[in-house]
Amino acid sequence: MGWIDKEENVDLSRLCTIKIGGKAKSVYLPETVDDIKNLISESREREKPFVPLGTGSNIVFSDGVLDYIFVSTKKLKKYRLEEKDGYIYIHAQAGVSFKTIVSLVKKYNLEGFEYLSGIPASIGGAVVMNAGAFGSQISDIIRQVEWIDGEGRLHQLKREEIDFGYRKSPFQGGGFVYSAVIRLKKSRKDIPQIIKSHLEERNKKQPLDKPTSGSTFKNPPEKPAGYLLEKAGLKGYRIGNVAFSEKHANFLVNLGGGRFKELKELIELAERRVGELYQIKLEKEIKVVE
Repeated sequence: MGWIDKEENVDLSRLCTIKIGGKAKSVYLPETVDDIKNLISESREREKPFVPLGTGSNIVFSDGVLDYIFVSTKKLKKYRLEEKDGYIYIHAQAGVSFKTIVSLVKKYNLEGFEYLSGIPASIGGAVVMNAGAFGSQISDIIRQVEWIDGEGRLHQLKREEIDFGYRKSPFQGGGFVYSAVIRLKKSRKDIPQIIKSHLEERNKKQPLDKPTSGSTFKNPPEKPAGYLLEKAGLKGYRIGNVAFSEKHANFLVNLGGGRFKELKELIELAERRVGELYQIKLEKEIKVVE
């Protein structure tokens, strides 16, 4: 494998927003498509899981030392804007954060991203999970995705070739989303004001004052997961220093010094209780790496 920058003995709790986890033996910092192809090949040869890392807002890590091929998007933050046919296209590498997109959206008063603006994500992770909020999802504005598959082949896929679903994409089976193109349009509305109001609304409903991994479970077709968890008596329910938030039952929060074992017990309890009470199988939205 060619020379790729890496960090060793990395504290995984720093790499996820809920601040829980042990150590990563190595975290690689690729800068090119070839770097990623080499890491995928390394993962296959050494039979170690390949784990991309973005902002860590929907991932949790177990305690102890994890010797996986962790791949950070820290050095994949290039972007450019293109204006065409009355639209602005943002070409962004995987590590470009939603905060960066929001700053561009405000600067040029662009429409189409406002309801995604509060999600603590980067482009790569958001495309993989088809991140969304308030009825809007990133697949609504995606025009193209560059994806390196599990065999190390690069694909340039147009939006109509990609089968997105609710918090689902074909990229969840592996590989690496390298970049994406999103399409927004210049607006006559006051976009910065809409974003400001939206973020205020989000702050009222979600426990953003504590380390959290965002929505724990996907919303089943029958009822929102938060509603089911609250009815099952789990709103505010705590094991050790991890709890389902008092503000929103579908958000796990770290109350300080939380451990993976406590988080895992809470997830299993929620799945069991909602299953017994409502015959509904909750599906995790967060990714658990152990």
